[in-house]
Amino acid sequence: MAGLLTKSYRAEKQHQVTKLNQQALKVFKTIFHGSKRAKEKQAKAYWEKAEKIGFPPFGHEDWHYTPLAKVLNTQYQLNNDKVNTITADKLKQLAIYLDGWNIIFLNGYFIPALSSNNFNPYQIQMMDTLAQEFPGPIVNDEIFLYLTESLAAQPLFIKLADNQQVEKPLYILNITSGLNHGDYVNTSHYRYHLAIGANCKSQVIEHFISIDDKPHLTGSRLTANIGDNSYFSHIKLSVENNQSSHFAHNDILSGTDCQITSSGIFIGSALFRHHTNVKLNGAGSRLALNSLLLPQNRQIVDTRTYIEHNKPFCESRQLHKTIAQDASKSIFNGMIKVAPAALKTDGKMINNNLLLGKQSEIYTKPQLEIYADDVKCSHGATVGCIDDEQLFYLRSRGININNSKYMIMVAFADEVIKAIDSEGISNKVMNIIQQRLARV
Repeated sequence: MAGLLTKSYRAEKQHQVTKLNQQALKVFKTIFHGSKRAKEKQAKAYWEKAEKIGFPPFGHEDWHYTPLAKVLNTQYQLNNDKVNTITADKLKQLAIYLDGWNIIFLNGYFIPALSSNNFNPYQIQMMDTLAQEFPGPIVNDEIFLYLTESLAAQPLFIKLADNQQVEKPLYILNITSGLNHGDYVNTSHYRYHLAIGANCKSQVIEHFISIDDKPHLTGSRLTANIGDNSYFSHIKLSVENNQSSHFAHNDILSGTDCQITSSGIFIGSALFRHHTNVKLNGAGSRLALNSLLLPQNRQIVDTRTYIEHNKPFCESRQLHKTIAQDASKSIFNGMIKVAPAALKTDGKMINNNLLLGKQSEIYTKPQLEIYADDVKCSHGATVGCIDDEQLFYLRSRGININNSKYMIMVAFADEVIKAIDSEGISNKVMNIIQQRLARV
């Protein structure tokens, strides 16, 4: 039957993938044992989990649309050069926001000279000065999560005590470079844990950029525990170069009567895979989770969300949008899970996609898993091209076709940008989006 894999072909592919996975695992094993964290108890435990899980085998459903062959067929090194080659003037060009508390990282290393002198009211500690361990994953027990956990050079613990109303954001700028020697590629990993107290207001901005156009592999992981009756805003902007790969896992746990917003703007990487997992563990909490993806050329972006309603009277709203151009590929997989105790849950998940390239692809899979009565949950997905009636309307008013398409794309993206609860940040993000769409 046409289209089906023969047993011999499948066996050959399984053999090839298994061999490549084993080779890649040896590369990362060498990196880990040569790193400064190889002697740490928790890092060792994370590495053992990475070895046990291994890279996904041939035919693994969660990786069906996300090819790893190029990533795994690369020789990596940690860039241990901590010499600060970034001046204050250069930092102003790279950063999107510096009017707050600034944490600057280069290739996974904290750069005190460019960061804020103090972080009051936040308490900032490196993990190697802590006796406690960081929390484990909510879900997504996969190798890239544990690679970041074990290879992050300087994991950071960020604490905000109870009853703190912080008006300015905590801005974390993560700068990654390539390597200047041989055929090796730099891999840098960034890890943060936030402990936000009760009755607090805070905003955290994660910003990932490349300092050059050389290939690199970025791993990132953020976990956050949000105290009762707190407002927490999180923004992640990833604008790395088109030779890079980025694997991210963000986990958020809520207390009672929390209000949480998280917005992700993902641009640039050749291969980008991002997980956001949230547990609403306190009654009356509200979550807004949004993302905007702009893949071009042959870029692949894979975003996955998992929202778990565990207590009654919680609300979640998700809006995920993609503008796929050229021969790019976008994958979305979202899950809302409602526990038996989560009565009066109100959950909604929307995935809207604009398909512009003749060879671009969109794969979307929104899901519900409900174990409680008296709930209100819905999901929906759309995939389409630019609306001809909208295009006709604009052209009939004297606007040329290129400007008309540009205006429609900006309007499509604007709904996610407006959800960012900081006018200054949303304006800067919109400028980045407009520049990227102007080149279409």
